[in-house]
Order: sequence, then C-alpha cells, then structure tokens
Amino acid sequence: MTILGFVVPNAFVVVHFRAHGVSRDSATAFFSEWVGSTPTRALTADLGITSVVFWLWSGLDSKANGVKHWWLVPFGTCSVGICFAVPLYFLMREYTR
Repeated sequence: MTILGFVVPNAFVVVHFRAHGVSRDSATAFFSEWVGSTPTRALTADLGITSVVFWLWSGLDSKANGVKHWWLVPFGTCSVGICFAVPLYFLMREYTR
C-alpha cells in the first residue's frame, strides 16, 4: 500500500508537468488548482485536517511504541500525500515490533 500510495499521486504530478512543462508557472498552476473550486477546496481542507490529526496521533504513538524516524510521516505527507504517509507509518510500526 505504501508503494501504491507513492505511485498513484505522483502519476498525476507527472501527467501535469508533462502536459505543461516544468517551470515556475506550471508549478504555480498546479498548486492553484488545489483551491480552484469549492469541491477542491473542501477536499484540500479535508486532507489537511486528516494529515494534522494523523501527525499528532502517529507522533504520540511512535513514542509509545518506539518507532524510529517518525519525521518521515510529515515529510512523506507534504512531499507525496497522506495516502503514502499512513501506510508508511504502519509499515515502520510493524518493523519496530
């Protein structure tokens, strides 16, 4: 699931930049589309809240269960997405046991 959570969202990023080129303008356009309509603003807010709640929970859980390298969770969320960070954390938690 971690691999799928990495590949699927990044496939959309690749499609965007292939169509529009890699430039400051295309990056600005990519991020501005996150809030381009009411449905995308709602989804962006939902994922943002979910991410923060998961960071808080996983931060506490990582201390309680001795999961090392917890910083990968917020980094993975911000660089790929919550669909990558959640299975990554659970994978790291399993390997701690």
